[in-house]
Amino acid sequence: MTNGNSNNGKTDILLVDDNPADTAFVLSVLKKANIINRIHVLSDGGHILDFLSRQGHYKDSPTLPAETLILLSLKVNGGSGLEVLRKIKNDERSKDFPVILLTSSQEERGVMEGYKIGANACVVQPIDITKFIEAVAELRLGWLLVSADEQEKQS
Repeated sequence: MTNGNSNNGKTDILLVDDNPADTAFVLSVLKKANIINRIHVLSDGGHILDFLSRQGHYKDSPTLPAETLILLSLKVNGGSGLEVLRKIKNDERSKDFPVILLTSSQEERGVMEGYKIGANACVVQPIDITKFIEAVAELRLGWLLVSADEQEKQS
């Protein structure tokens, strides 16, 4: 699934989460924050490399921008979030994409393992938009997110 926003050359966001309620909540938080980046949703982590490399079912999809922010649930179909993160970080085409882990608890053992594998940040769900934006800012990735207000200023 992809939202209808054009990305105007900006970064896309890939949300990987198999829980429809969590996915809907993350999307609503991003919308409330006026984040207008194009957002893609995968419910099966096993498809992530095909999606990122535009192979298999995704071969006719538009090319992703060079910068894609990945929001990855630690619990996802197609393998654990950590297995999916390993695939992302071991693939030359996606290893440099920033990854923010989404987890139900900061105490999860998987959070530390995720950092070891190469996750850039972790945000505890339910997502507090302030914490999410702080995580993005700490990574110096603030330029990845585009708000509707910023787009109007550029017009």
